Amino acid sequence: MSSLTRRSMLRTAALVPLAARLGCARRISPDREVSVAPLVDGDLTITLAQAPELSSAGGAVVARIPGLSGGILVANTGTGYLALAATCPHEQCDVAWVAEDRQAECPCHGSRFAGDGTVLHPPATANLASYPAEVDGQGNVVVHTFAGEGALKDLSVSGGQFSFPLARFPALQDVGGIVAGRPNGFPAPLLITRLTAGTGPDAIGAVDAVCTHQGCTVLPAASSLQCPCHGSVFDLAGVRDNTKGPEGTYPNLFRYAVDFDGTTVTISTQFRS
Repeated sequence: MSSLTRRSMLRTAALVPLAARLGCARRISPDREVSVAPLVDGDLTITLAQAPELSSAGGAVVARIPGLSGGILVANTGTGYLALAATCPHEQCDVAWVAEDRQAECPCHGSRFAGDGTVLHPPATANLASYPAEVDGQGNVVVHTFAGEGALKDLSVSGGQFSFPLARFPALQDVGGIVAGRPNGFPAPLLITRLTAGTGPDAIGAVDAVCTHQGCTVLPAASSLQCPCHGSVFDLAGVRDNTKGPEGTYPNLFRYAVDFDGTTVTISTQFRS
């Protein structure tokens, strides 16, 4: 081969996008989409009749949940199941499962993610959310989309609510006490506060810990709830202090319905009217 021909070939190859030359992203087929039932107490359930791919190692599907954007990639790794947010954070393509590597890849632009959602290769720069997944007693694959966190991680939602004895959290026995966390199956992180020394629905508050300004996580502070990002301040019932934090109109923290009989606290996943 002449040097001129060789130079021409090299010049042509340089003009071809890397993904096309390597043949990596473009050859990955999207996983089949499966429409599933709405979440029940934060759990997504997929029957193997719906998704026979999950019966075999390497099989994967993207579950579409009514009322929720995006989807969840569920894969059989051969040693168990894993679940990742299916939407690539780069340009919102659905990622696909690469069984031989036990990784997820974006078929559009080649971003790669480890089995725990950690980004491995650009152009994506953010991780995929990951969710615990297991097989229930009927052989269904169950994905826990709202995993527990913090002081409340050992509690679980059942029938749209969860309960605990007040004695479990001594901080709530005194007015001004605060407990932060998220029970398994609850749709958002929570701040539970003791508002009065009495009983009934107004004695204990339960508010969404997501700041209504720009979505940061609100944290407990001295006799208040504060956003560490931009300085928004709310009282223990979630009411915004309009004299502090960023200017502009944004609502109070969302409140959840609470019942307290003097011994047991019951908190609903429904917003309080």
